[in-house]
Amino acid sequence: MVVTIQHILNAAYPAYAATHRQPLHVLKAVSALRRCRSGALGAHAVVCNSGHLIDVRPNSCRHRSCPQCGWRKSAQWLDQWKARLLPSTHFHVVFTLPDVLRNLWRWNRRCFADAFFAAASEALLQLLEQPRHLGARPGILMGLHTWGGALPLHPHLHCLVSAGGMDSDGRWQSTRANFLLWAPILREVFRAKLVAGLAELLRQGQLRWPPDMDELELRVLLHEAKQLTWHVRIEPPYAHGAGLVVYLARYLHGGPIKNHRLVEFSGQTVRFRYKEPRRAGRAKWRTMELPVQAFLERLFEHVPPSGLHVVRGYGLYAARERTARESARLQLQPSWLQPTPQISVTSPYTESCPHCGAALMTRPLPRAWPRSDEKPIDLRPLLSDNYISPSTANRLPHS
Repeated sequence: MVVTIQHILNAAYPAYAATHRQPLHVLKAVSALRRCRSGALGAHAVVCNSGHLIDVRPNSCRHRSCPQCGWRKSAQWLDQWKARLLPSTHFHVVFTLPDVLRNLWRWNRRCFADAFFAAASEALLQLLEQPRHLGARPGILMGLHTWGGALPLHPHLHCLVSAGGMDSDGRWQSTRANFLLWAPILREVFRAKLVAGLAELLRQGQLRWPPDMDELELRVLLHEAKQLTWHVRIEPPYAHGAGLVVYLARYLHGGPIKNHRLVEFSGQTVRFRYKEPRRAGRAKWRTMELPVQAFLERLFEHVPPSGLHVVRGYGLYAARERTARESARLQLQPSWLQPTPQISVTSPYTESCPHCGAALMTRPLPRAWPRSDEKPIDLRPLLSDNYISPSTANRLPHS
């Protein structure tokens, strides 16, 4: 039998919930994932303008942590950002949160994430806007990940930075070949800004400290964090930024682990595949087995709070900088090897009727039953006798 996150939740979550309290955003995520495409959320008919009824499909939950139904949103987001990227080389910068602050992260996910994004973006913009480094405003795309391959808590930011920017006179300035910034300088500025941001949150009373810590111990912790060497990595430049955008889109929706990585669920343990950190230029796939309670605990730790934006644009990639971004594109386009592709956001995902060619539409169906369980149900009796299954649709005469 194919193992899915939904299958594991339906089998193991009731016992887990009896002994573990969960925040509201996790409860909402579990409820959505358990009911996704089961019929408990209702159904919709797939029809065309000519009246052909093609199929009836159970509704998806559309939760961003659901591995079943996030692919369409991820694909559309990917197309939009590919069209937004400037025709320039890009650098990949990774900011990693030190281990000593991870417990503080658990109790302050939303405000900590905002401070994390702000410190990283301000450090990059402040340094690159200085004349001795670049003297221009680059485009920056940031994506927050909170997990490692085996699902431990590992908050880090992946940043896509354009190899150049717009100066105060509206001219494009390129970085030096294969060089963006000195990593030690960026690390020190980022560390100072994040610690200062957390201290300001504490002063305003917005920062909660863990139960085993008081305010004085938290201030000592922040002081000790300033003495550590933080991890900031600047990768060699990409010929384009699409590769990293594809990577971010892969984890924008669908949660930290997809169904294809699940190997076995015995009812008591879960076996899944993960990729260990790169060594000597290559990464190896390993298999890990965890008790189902430990697996769920790791899974729920990476459900983002409601309203938290895990991908954000800064500099020329901010939404309000469209005019400056298009000006930069016009200056870069003549010297670029390939023209910017014109990507359609909707056409690759629009289905057509198999026997008249018209675009398909969805029509909601009445929800005529109260559902208290999570078992799949057969939705076809809700339809009239004109139901056309996908297997027989191609054999019907054209209208």
